[in-house]
Formats: sequence, C-alpha cells, structure tokens
Amino acid sequence: MFGNIRSQEYDVTFWSIPIGTAELQQITDSEISLILKSNKYINYAYPINFEYYSKFDKANYKIIATNKKVAQGKEIFKYSASLKNDNILVYDDKEFIEIESKTFSLLSFLVKVMNSQIDEIDTKWFNLENEGILYKTRLLWNDSTKVSINNEDISCDHYRLDLKIINDENKIFEKTDHFNDLFFDINSIRQIWIEKWQKKPRIIKIAIKNSPLSLNLVIKN
Repeated sequence: MFGNIRSQEYDVTFWSIPIGTAELQQITDSEISLILKSNKYINYAYPINFEYYSKFDKANYKIIATNKKVAQGKEIFKYSASLKNDNILVYDDKEFIEIESKTFSLLSFLVKVMNSQIDEIDTKWFNLENEGILYKTRLLWNDSTKVSINNEDISCDHYRLDLKIINDENKIFEKTDHFNDLFFDINSIRQIWIEKWQKKPRIIKIAIKNSPLSLNLVIKN
C-alpha cells in the first residue's frame, strides 16, 4: 500500500489536559508502529514513552509479529512475539498462545479499518490478540460527521469499537502499560473517526473513556 513511510501525528490529551504526542507510522505495506511520548511538562513528574510495532500479512492484515517497549515513570515493559506455523504466537521465545488463522493485532486491525468500506467492517466480529489474551472485536458505525482540525472540517465515519474476551487463560503478563490498561478494559468506551472520501483515509481521532478516565488522540493536520 505504501512505498514510503506514511506518518500521522496526534495531540494526546488526558482529562482534556495536553500530555504529549503520538505518531502512527505505516512503515511499509506490512509494518506499522505507534509511538506515544509525554510532553516536557509531564516528563518532570512522570515521563512516558510507549513504542508499539506490528508486522502483518498485507493481503489480510493478520498478525505476523509484534513487539513493544514501554517506559512509564521508572517502570519498563518490553516483549517481542512472532508467529510460528501459522497459528502459534510465541512471546520472547518461551511462552506461546494458539490463535485463529485470521487474527489481528490492534495495530494491524487499525490498518484494516483505514482500508475498508463501512459494509466490510460494520457490525462484524473479528479475532484480536493482545499480550496473550484473545478477543473478539467489532466496529459499530454511529454516523457520518465532521471533525474540526485547525479550522478545517474533515468528513469522517464515526465508529464505536467493542471488545469481548474470548480466552484469557494464557495471559502472558500480570501487568501492562497504561494505554493497554485503558484500551483493553472491557468497561472502556472506545470510539474512532475515519476520514471519508479519500484514497488513503486517515484515522482522525481516537477517544477512550472509562469513567472518570478519558484519553483522546486527535490528528494534528
């Protein structure tokens, strides 16, 4: 899909307070990364640097490999995982989980969403894996709306993203990072706005709310 790096930059707010920036990079037609960093003010008290990466099958977006390196405060979490024999995802060459043939990582699922029409994804359940936990996920189309960015109105399809746990018996980690905690909490409300009428649509906004917590990623330009 992309011959060169395609990058989308976002402002990140927590409780409507600016806390940093995020960058979603489509590195190749089968690789994507998401990097979240706290701003200089947050760094004084609690520096954050989240780096997530996924490699996927460019034909159907299924997961091939994934890794993360996260620093939050003084804590560091990291792992690497890769697919073996088409249905075994191995973490750090020691722990593994069996997955269905068409299973996405969160990042590869976002690529699929950006490249799908409404009728291809609306109301349909898909397989998703994250850190040893298997989920079903679906998008529910809410409406077509406009998101105002720097005095420009961008036409978007607005979805709610649902998650339900299918199997957490092989959960790899007892503790994860704050972004994963909030996004994959079953009680969270996740919304996503996808640009309309474009050959290469962008994710314009992601909103995650779990009362009283609220995290937004809004594209910069």
